[in-house]
Amino acid sequence: MEGSVWTLAFVGLAIFAAGVMRGFSGFGAALFATPALSLVFPPAAIAPVMMGLQVFSGLQTLRADWPHILWRRVGPLLACSVLVAPFGAWLLIGVPADAGRLAIGVIVLATALLLLSGWRAARAPGPVATALAGGSSGLLNGFSAMGGPPLVAYFLSGHFAASAARASMTFVFLGQNIVSLATIFALDGVPARFLPHLALALPAQVAGILLGQRLFERYGQAHYRRVCILVLGAVALLLIGRAAWQLLA
Repeated sequence: MEGSVWTLAFVGLAIFAAGVMRGFSGFGAALFATPALSLVFPPAAIAPVMMGLQVFSGLQTLRADWPHILWRRVGPLLACSVLVAPFGAWLLIGVPADAGRLAIGVIVLATALLLLSGWRAARAPGPVATALAGGSSGLLNGFSAMGGPPLVAYFLSGHFAASAARASMTFVFLGQNIVSLATIFALDGVPARFLPHLALALPAQVAGILLGQRLFERYGQAHYRRVCILVLGAVALLLIGRAAWQLLA
C-alpha cells in the first residue's frame, strides 16, 4: 500500500490489530481493518485485499478450528451466504464509498445495540433465521468484506459455546471470501496492485492472529461476548463518523 512512512505504519498497525481481533473472536479482522483503512484508502481498493487476507487467515486457523465447527449450522449458512455474496460484490463496484460506509455502520451499530441489550433468543435459530443470517452476511461480505454482524448476532444468540461460535464463523468467512474474491476478479474490480498489497499486509495479520489465539485460550470463555460487542460498537462509530464527515463536508 503506497504512501508515506506514517501511512505504511498506520496500515501495518491496523492489520496487526485486526489480526488480534480475528484470532480472538473469529470475525474481527475486516470489521476493524476496513473502516480504519478507509480513512486513507477507498473501500473498493481495500475490500479485495481484506478478502484475500481473510482467506489466508481462515487457512491459518483451520486445523485448530476444525474440531469445534458446528457443521449442521455451517452448511446452510455457507450455502445461503455464497449464493448472495456475488450480489454484494456487484454492489461494491457501483455504490458510492461514503454511502456504503454509512449503511454498513448503521447495520453494525444496530447489531451491537441488540447484543448490548442482553437479548438472547428463546430457542435455537430455525431454518428461516439461518437463511436470513447467511444471506445477509454474504451480501455484506461481498460488498465490504465485513460479513460479521449477522453471524455474530446469530451465534451469540445464547445457544452456542464461544469456541463453537468462533470456529463456525471462521469457516463460513473462509467460504464467503473465496467466492467474493473470485466474483470481483471476474468483474474486473480488483486493483492492479492487489497482490503486492496483500503480500505487505500478510505478515502483520499472521502475527496478530497468533496473539489473538493466545488471548482467546486464556480469556475467551469468560469474555467472548463482551469483547464482540465492544468491537462491533467501536467499528460502527468509526464508520458512521467517517461517512457523516465526508457527506456533510
